[in-house]
Amino acid sequence: MKTANWTVKGGSLALFMALGLTVLSCAQADEQVIIDYRQGVMKAIGGNMSSLAAVIVDGAEYRDNLVHHARFIAEFLQDVPALFPEGSDFGETDALEGVWTKREEFEKRAAETREAADLLLQAVETGDDAMALRFRELGESCRACHEDFRRSD
Repeated sequence: MKTANWTVKGGSLALFMALGLTVLSCAQADEQVIIDYRQGVMKAIGGNMSSLAAVIVDGAEYRDNLVHHARFIAEFLQDVPALFPEGSDFGETDALEGVWTKREEFEKRAAETREAADLLLQAVETGDDAMALRFRELGESCRACHEDFRRSD
């Protein structure tokens, strides 16, 4: 009888452990989804920056698309810190520990970059001659944040 009782308890323990591991795996999977999303957004921002550079700097004939690229960047830079929630500092990520340990500085840099993106969007929407200057300022702001908060290859 003890054996049967132990089997039930052991079975319950095994079931409990399996459920616990499943919950842990789901939590890790959810956190990985956050990282995957963040990386996708950052790559998309980089792609839009490249497209803007092709037109603004190199003179590609796609001026009609400038506002779309600038708007995408401005919209997705509105809350960069939200892309780096607590607990998403693991796995395959280029984000440095400072994103979380120097949060105030990171948020300040993100706000500066958001402001630079908004100014670029305004220049693009109005056809302002300062468009190239605003693009350069945004690039410099992105680079400054990457220097301190992103692992270089």
